[in-house]
Amino acid sequence: MADYIRPPKRNGDPETHDYTKRGWGHDYTFDPRRGGLEGRMMGWGFGIQEGDFLILSRKDGGSTRYRVTHIQYYRDPPDMWRADVEFAPRPNSTAPAPPK
Repeated sequence: MADYIRPPKRNGDPETHDYTKRGWGHDYTFDPRRGGLEGRMMGWGFGIQEGDFLILSRKDGGSTRYRVTHIQYYRDPPDMWRADVEFAPRPNSTAPAPPK
């Protein structure tokens, strides 16, 4: 059974975390839900909190943005997390919704 911890709350505006360049210690898996409007993720990297945004690569070479609605970090390894996310188009974006 996994042992999780909740990250401390940050004061201030949400941060944006760019996951378009994936590598050791900065990677993720994405399980789309509701046609890609929501998802469950598991990944590696420090500093992500609820309300933050994740920029993810799209298959067509572009990128898209998701907002973290819930996140828990594993105790070991401490940089591993699982999160629930929702599609969050950038303001004034003409990007299409995620593929179904």
